[in-house]
Amino acid sequence: MKIDDFISPSGMRVLMTATAAVIVGTVVYLRYIYRRYKKAPFRIRTKSRYFGGLQMSVSVFNKTKEMIEINPPIVEFRQPRMKKRKFKIIPPGDRDIFPLGLLPHTGYDFVVHFIRLYDLEERLRKYKKIAIHIEDKKGHLLMQKTVKLKQPKLET
Repeated sequence: MKIDDFISPSGMRVLMTATAAVIVGTVVYLRYIYRRYKKAPFRIRTKSRYFGGLQMSVSVFNKTKEMIEINPPIVEFRQPRMKKRKFKIIPPGDRDIFPLGLLPHTGYDFVVHFIRLYDLEERLRKYKKIAIHIEDKKGHLLMQKTVKLKQPKLET
C-alpha cells in the first residue's frame, strides 16, 4: 500500500505545500536569530540588587575581532510620556579610564549605584525603565539595553 492510495492528488499537493512552507519558515527564522546574535558587537548583562540601596551590575563583553574604544556608558531613566533623564557613568575616585579600549574577546564590569542618583533627585524613583547606552569613541551607538526596574516596597 502506498500513500497515494489514501490521499488524493490535490490533498498530496496541499500536504507538500504545507511541508515546504514550514521548512522555509524555519530556515528564515533561524537565519534571523543567527544574524541578530552575530551583528551585536557587545554582550551586555545586567543584574539588579537591593542590598544597601538599588544597584545594578553591568558586564560589557567585546565579541568582535578588533579593538573598540568606548565612551563612558550612559544610563537613561525612562518613563512613558515623561522627560528622559540621562547620566554619564564615571568611575569612583579620580580614575579616568574612558575612552576604554576593549581588546577582542575581553570585557569590563562596573556597578551603578542608584542611591547617589536618588539622593540628587527624588523624582527618579518614579522612572520604571532604565536604558544603558554604549557608544564608541566616534559617537556611534554600539549597543543599548533596556531594563525594567522593580522598586522594593518601602516599609511605613
